Amino acid sequence: MSPQPTILVADDEPTLRDVIAEFLADQGQVVLTASDGREAMHKLSKQEVDILITDIVMPGGMNGFQLARKAKRMRPNLRIIYMSGYYAFEIRDAGPVFGPVLQKPFRMAALLTAIGRTVA
Repeated sequence: MSPQPTILVADDEPTLRDVIAEFLADQGQVVLTASDGREAMHKLSKQEVDILITDIVMPGGMNGFQLARKAKRMRPNLRIIYMSGYYAFEIRDAGPVFGPVLQKPFRMAALLTAIGRTVA
């Protein structure tokens, strides 16, 4: 992994996606964004990405768990952080979970902690 990891933020909510991306960029991170799983997979196929931060519930036929599984097949060393505003999903039904799940709303400090733990 490069000294400053490249982070891809995948979330269908544009305001939240932009706030997270701007916050991480202000912290000196290299940040890409995607509005759904398909766009995220396209970016993963074209650019080096170290960390995927993905919403769990997204439209377009691919939720965050599915995105993470596909992304890990493409890039086995990819680190994953999930986020969700829903309590209804069952992690046990999600298949393999590759990283922490941040419950929305979360403090940006919690996001930085999760990132720090994934790269440690």
